[in-house]
Amino acid sequence: MMNRLIQKRLETIQENIVRSCQKSGRKSDEIKIIAVTKGIQVELMQEALSCGLNRFGENRVQEAESKRIALEAEPIEWHFIGQIQRNKIPKVVEYFQYVHSLDRINQFQTIEKRLEMQKEKMLPVFLQVNLTGKATQAGLDKQEVLPFLESLYCFPRVRVIGLMTIGPQGSEETIRRIFHELYQIKEKIEEQKYSWVSPILALSMGMSDDYTIAVEEGATYLRLGRCLFGERSY
Repeated sequence: MMNRLIQKRLETIQENIVRSCQKSGRKSDEIKIIAVTKGIQVELMQEALSCGLNRFGENRVQEAESKRIALEAEPIEWHFIGQIQRNKIPKVVEYFQYVHSLDRINQFQTIEKRLEMQKEKMLPVFLQVNLTGKATQAGLDKQEVLPFLESLYCFPRVRVIGLMTIGPQGSEETIRRIFHELYQIKEKIEEQKYSWVSPILALSMGMSDDYTIAVEEGATYLRLGRCLFGERSY
């Protein structure tokens, strides 16, 4: 029963993505869905896998650790989408293939050292950008992004492949403006042609309430939880 419910919700999401792509002249296969599974039981994650979802987003290292053990045989792409405490970085590097929430030099320093110790070649990461101005949200201010990127040349193993932001509460116009602003920052960065940054940047933006707007404004990764799994019980 739950499998059919997740499948039905996913079909609705995919239909909405197709419509948003048609409106904005994009191809729907450019869009990747990250199923946000924080607080979601392993059984539901297995059902999501059976529906074709294999990108899972977690923001608690300890919770992710137990889920990885339970699902170790599955071909899952793990995305860390929360703020990283420095003492958790070793496990984040070990458990996750992507990190969406970096905004401090000391994070890059610690991750670089850890990757060097583990003889890992590279970890793809997203810079978090705070475009709402909310003090409660992490992320770089927009004017900090280029200078911050210019200081990352000495961390060859921590590869910036994209930008991430959290949309605001408010009208569609307000949400659209924030997402469009992130797209404009992406274009400015790509013009710089930094050799230590991906030449074409991904955009991680859009959640359950605003993902259709995010797609229209250039999102490539959507972080979707409630619209897939329903309200969490925690």
